[in-house]
Amino acid sequence: MTTQSSHPITAEEAAYWSEIRKQFYLMDDVTYLQGGTVGPSARPVIERIIDLMREFEADPLHRRHGDLLRPLVEASREKLARFVGTTPDRIALVLNTTMGMNIPGQGLIWERGSDVLLSDQEYPAVRALWTWLAERDGLNLNYVSMPIPPSSPQDIVDAYAAGMTENTSVVIFSHVYFTTGLVAPITELTRLAHDHGAVAMVDGAHAVGMVPLDLSEVGCDFYSSSCHKWLLAPKGVGFLYMDQKYQNQIRPVIIGHNMRETDSASRYDVNGTRDQTHHAGLGDAIDYQEEIGWESRIRPYCLGLARYLKAQAVERIRGARLTIPMEESMSGFISSFSIEGIDLSKVCQYLWSDYKIEVTALGVDGQSFFRVSTHFYDSYDDIDRFIGAINEIIAKYPDVKLD
Repeated sequence: MTTQSSHPITAEEAAYWSEIRKQFYLMDDVTYLQGGTVGPSARPVIERIIDLMREFEADPLHRRHGDLLRPLVEASREKLARFVGTTPDRIALVLNTTMGMNIPGQGLIWERGSDVLLSDQEYPAVRALWTWLAERDGLNLNYVSMPIPPSSPQDIVDAYAAGMTENTSVVIFSHVYFTTGLVAPITELTRLAHDHGAVAMVDGAHAVGMVPLDLSEVGCDFYSSSCHKWLLAPKGVGFLYMDQKYQNQIRPVIIGHNMRETDSASRYDVNGTRDQTHHAGLGDAIDYQEEIGWESRIRPYCLGLARYLKAQAVERIRGARLTIPMEESMSGFISSFSIEGIDLSKVCQYLWSDYKIEVTALGVDGQSFFRVSTHFYDSYDDIDRFIGAINEIIAKYPDVKLD
């Protein structure tokens, strides 16, 4: 095995990102490569929310809807809408992607006998939703087998095209797949769905804050995301985008003060008394990354981390194989790779117990692979440490080797 490559950034840039890391509560001895599951919010964002909670509790009756939280929540909606390329009236503020996907899934009436098309790599909660709807409403679930990895975006479109029928009513796909980190061509998949008269519903849980997004150009019917992953917003903050034609056609999943028809998707916001400081703080989370420079600094740095990780894995780990393309048009801040003959779940256990490296291993169709999430609070040294630890674990622990 070759030694690690030199890092493709200057010492000054490495020092800059090291200082940024200090703006998080992450423990110094932990290498956190699990932002794809849940991202850490930055100190300025959390401190702002704590301040809002104190202000709110000083007069919880009037400051719930009056001069404190409501204007901030609406400001967050406006900032989020700009970030994802739409208008605020098309954004419902929900808790997470699962809640967002349930609103149109359960809120629309599906014709009995209709076909639902989704891939074999959709998130378990999304599959559970459509399994339940299929049983309740008499729908047919058709699954697309996704190539791992695909050679081009067209491979993904072709896979979905092969699964379309004259009966397909809704097509579900992810923008960034939680399994391997694959970035899907959602504009082309949306066009495919619409060409067949089907609804295009996108699971964008991993995309917002990772890949550029302009929903006005994508043209999908629904797009749901969790802001606590790559946008590093407070936990329990997500959104649902819906095309205007669905306004008031969707039956609210939870009935409350949203019974009256309105011209805004805010009708489908989280209902009832709740802690609104987290949605109020969403705008601060967006401001935090934009002040650093999401497009000019954060995204290039994170793409560089992922590129370095993928190259180091195949170069330094015997038997490693990428399960995501190298091309940045099909990959973002998540990298995934398998190791022939190695139990990756056991390796993950040793990575945490012996090295305090937080990472996960997933599997699809009998294939097991690491899913490594690298954000701007991570460093090239973190990647070197991760790769080196894997090799040490494989050499030290016989039980990680498969029979």
